[in-house]
Amino acid sequence: MKTASILICVILLITAFGSLALADRGNSHSQRGGLPALAARVAVLEGKVATLISQVATLISNVASLQNDVAALKSAVATLQNSLSSLSNTVANLGTAVTDLQGQNNFAVVSAAGTVMRHSGSDTVTGTKTATGTYNIVFKKDVSKCAYTATIGDPGNAAASTPGFITVTAGTASAPNDVQVQTFDKTGAAADASFHLSVSCP
Repeated sequence: MKTASILICVILLITAFGSLALADRGNSHSQRGGLPALAARVAVLEGKVATLISQVATLISNVASLQNDVAALKSAVATLQNSLSSLSNTVANLGTAVTDLQGQNNFAVVSAAGTVMRHSGSDTVTGTKTATGTYNIVFKKDVSKCAYTATIGDPGNAAASTPGFITVTAGTASAPNDVQVQTFDKTGAAADASFHLSVSCP
């Protein structure tokens, strides 16, 4: 409606200016051709008005088309933003899943003196020798519901280990982060030994 009102105003202004021009030059026009000449000039003016109306209509159509394009672009941007948000959530969930998987398998390589030489993850793992052949390994999380596997082995590379026996059990109820390891020589007597401990959690 607003566009149509503007168009009507433009037409009325053009018509008014044309009428004033014709009135101001009426006598000279009559002298140089009379009514036929006046009719011809009016026809020319009407043609120009018609051209202007056509151009305005084209402009209105172009504006409407542009508005549709803008609306479509906004919709596409909104869809892309939703997709990016969904992708971000997926990546975050994947990161959490990876962290959970990494936390399922823990290990510690411990020297005969009870020192943790290396371990899994970024959290600190500590070891203490509490008696001959008895070690307490402490993780940074509850491992009381996990499974434990230990084997006598040198903490270095390509180094031979003295054969013996090893047992492993969970810590006490008051120490759910602990794993108790005991090592023995091949006669079954308690003996200090380096070992590799693996803890697999659900």
